[in-house]
Amino acid sequence: MTTSHSAFVGEIPFYYDKYLGPMIFDQYARDLSARVKVPEAGVVLETAAGTGIATRELRDILAAGVHIVATDLNPDMLDLARGKFSDQQNIEFQTGDAQQLPFDDDCFDAVVCQFSMMFFPDKLRAMQEAARVLKPGGVLLFNVWDSLQHNYLVQTASRCICHCLSDNPPNFFATPFGFHNIDTIKGLLFEAGFADIEISVLPRTSLAADARSVALGFVLGTPVRVQIAADHQVPLTDIVAAVEKDIGEEFGFKNIREKMQAIVFVAQLKSA
Repeated sequence: MTTSHSAFVGEIPFYYDKYLGPMIFDQYARDLSARVKVPEAGVVLETAAGTGIATRELRDILAAGVHIVATDLNPDMLDLARGKFSDQQNIEFQTGDAQQLPFDDDCFDAVVCQFSMMFFPDKLRAMQEAARVLKPGGVLLFNVWDSLQHNYLVQTASRCICHCLSDNPPNFFATPFGFHNIDTIKGLLFEAGFADIEISVLPRTSLAADARSVALGFVLGTPVRVQIAADHQVPLTDIVAAVEKDIGEEFGFKNIREKMQAIVFVAQLKSA
């Protein structure tokens, strides 16, 4: 079920892809895709593929014979992703819930999930479903954001939005930046049936042309805009302007380069 925290609908996919893609997602998509090791005729499942940012990297780095199945719960996100590829690129797009995958057991060599595990209401179920559809010895690869204190731009954007709407501050950013306890995640993976787990903490640098791009990305390219529209009478343009001002005053208005940090998990399923 789609909640306000995972409702990437309407105009959100456009702003998400245009602004947040190059700012925070592209570098980690390249890293995650480079970790995928499958046979030349293997099959890879991507869950919660969004606008296809990681899908693009997977297609570019994997052998042409590797079949990629990209799924997402939000048709609007998947429609944007589908438009980035031709029919000849060996990619299948399908609406699907990572917690209830519409696939048979033991049919994928790898399952990849870019910055979406945090949104699943039942994270153990999502990991169990990944284990179910993986072949014995298959691998689940996913990344999650570290805490807000390690992600400077969104920390400032979130603080500004909450200050502007202090009577009922939106809590969206607590979801994508609230699932980073390594021991908790390891425990869920072991419970789901995974064995060897490789964990990497990756600090990187967020890149943005200007403060307005940051504001447009985080305000209009995330479901925080759904919360603002539902609970407040303040125009979204006012919130964008406030975030642009705070980002600019803290980090500069042009050529922004600031710290972000994610955690990557590569978990191998027990062999039969």
